[in-house]
Amino acid sequence: MSGLLLIWTAAGALAAVALIWMIGLIVARVLRERGEARRRRDWRMIQQAFLDIMNSSCVAVGRLGGVKRRPRLMAEALLEVIALVRGGGERDRLVSALGAFGIDDIFRRCLSRGSVAGRIASAEVLSIFPSERTRSALRQALGKARASELRVSLMRSLTQIGAPPALREALADLSGRRGSDSLLYLPLIGQLVADDPMSALRAFGDPRVAGEARVVLAEALGASGNYRMLRPLCVAARAPDVELRIAAIRALAALGHPAAEATILAGLQDRSWIVRAASCEAAGRIGLHAALPWLETQLDDPVWWVRFRAGEALAALGPAGRARLRAMVALGGDLSRRTASMVLAESSFTAEAA
Repeated sequence: MSGLLLIWTAAGALAAVALIWMIGLIVARVLRERGEARRRRDWRMIQQAFLDIMNSSCVAVGRLGGVKRRPRLMAEALLEVIALVRGGGERDRLVSALGAFGIDDIFRRCLSRGSVAGRIASAEVLSIFPSERTRSALRQALGKARASELRVSLMRSLTQIGAPPALREALADLSGRRGSDSLLYLPLIGQLVADDPMSALRAFGDPRVAGEARVVLAEALGASGNYRMLRPLCVAARAPDVELRIAAIRALAALGHPAAEATILAGLQDRSWIVRAASCEAAGRIGLHAALPWLETQLDDPVWWVRFRAGEALAALGPAGRARLRAMVALGGDLSRRTASMVLAESSFTAEAA
């Protein structure tokens, strides 16, 4: 009898736990929906207040008093409105009114408190309020921040208000971080390279700049469109580091200068299939007809991606390249014939669609 009682007690306890769990889920959903409804309501009110301020309403700024404690929401709404504004006078009127109301002070205080997402929003919106106080607050927050996303946002805002970090500071910040973080730093470093290309060249030639930072810098050099970057990138394309070779080849493709021909031809024979694939793509983008025989050979590469990139490059090289593809369809081996057929079919389909 005691065993049966124990079973019934356990079943009752489990049922009670399940009931409490379901009630908790329902309450959480209700609270979440109420919070989202309030957020949408406040968002519409904030945006309307911003629009009214730009239309010279004297009382609209006062409506923001009730949402001063929601700086992240105000920051996100302000960034969206500013992105839509085309007239400089309207933008200046909005920024001036918000500054007089002390909104920028709220954003500066939020740089060191609250969630990371909220601090990122505050950092981004402070680029609209350039001042010495903003520069100081951004710099102070940068000294304490740890998250990559936040640090990049702070440095980007400093750049936008005319107080950019040094390129070496940004590269040092990138060093030692995860590879996935490099995508966050690439636009920032690209801007710093465009602003000071000679410092970028000196940093790229400095052996103390290594690893992921040098790879990102190589990509930024290529995106700059500055042909002074050509020679150092050609040297880097033969470096022992595979990642650096890949980045340098892609940067040379972005520059698009035919003087990179010897480097690209060497890359077509690299031991790394990723470098070979990048070199095939670069040959097509630059228009290197000297690479035609090498690209034809790559149609038999053991790696499918290299074969595909070689076929694409041949198609991009115009009638001479397409003629080689057709010849491989008729006379090539199994791998090259299938790749050439696929590329020609894809090219025909693209031409018809255009």
